[in-house]
Amino acid sequence: MTKVQRTLVRSDARLAVTDWGGEGPPVVLVHGLSGSQREWDAVATKLAERCRVITYDHRCHGRSSGSPDHSWSAFVGDLEALLDDLELRDVTLVGHSFGAGIALEVAVGNENGRALALVDGAFPVPEPPPDGRMHHMLLRRIKMRAEWVLLRPFHRVHTLSSPDLRQVGNDYRSRFAAYDAALGALTCPTTLVLGGAMEDSREGPTYQVARRESAARAVQVNPAVDVQWIEARHDMIRTHPQEISDLLLHLHTSA
Repeated sequence: MTKVQRTLVRSDARLAVTDWGGEGPPVVLVHGLSGSQREWDAVATKLAERCRVITYDHRCHGRSSGSPDHSWSAFVGDLEALLDDLELRDVTLVGHSFGAGIALEVAVGNENGRALALVDGAFPVPEPPPDGRMHHMLLRRIKMRAEWVLLRPFHRVHTLSSPDLRQVGNDYRSRFAAYDAALGALTCPTTLVLGGAMEDSREGPTYQVARRESAARAVQVNPAVDVQWIEARHDMIRTHPQEISDLLLHLHTSA
């Protein structure tokens, strides 16, 4: 397997793209907010044994450049541009968290779609907001800053300011009605992968309720959606790469 690093040039950003090689219909893995494509490394390595795999860094993330435009439409447009630039056909889109929302909205308008996997994201119901208690917010910011300082030299985090990062996250969470409509409009085979383990935070119980309500709502608006639960938390693509890979390969090869 030979990886090829590419750069996708947009009018206002340069996106770092990795073609992992592999043969057959492609799979594009879309990472979540504040991280990078490196979060998919273990999953991509396993998938590339069976199919062609593409990952990329969102604008203002990883090795991609910054941009003054970090609107929701810009992130969606980047994925659409990637599919066009690499001339990807019969493609399976896989998104985690924030990336799931992007993959979902692109999949609805993609005539060349093969399948779609939404990994613990793009909930068609409201997600619980972050804990707003002052001491919790302070601890959260300290932890996030420490992670950023540690991982930034390795290009594994975002380059957004704190206010911009919060705004992008709020934009994603506020789109639950759009996700609901998009789920109902899907025609390709779709799997919704949800974590069965409680998050280690004050929002854990309400987040678990949102997962259960999302599973029920997804099937209600589109009975063809396949809901899969794994005993993992939100960071499952890093902690449970084998289970995620198995689910994705089943979806991709049976579509």
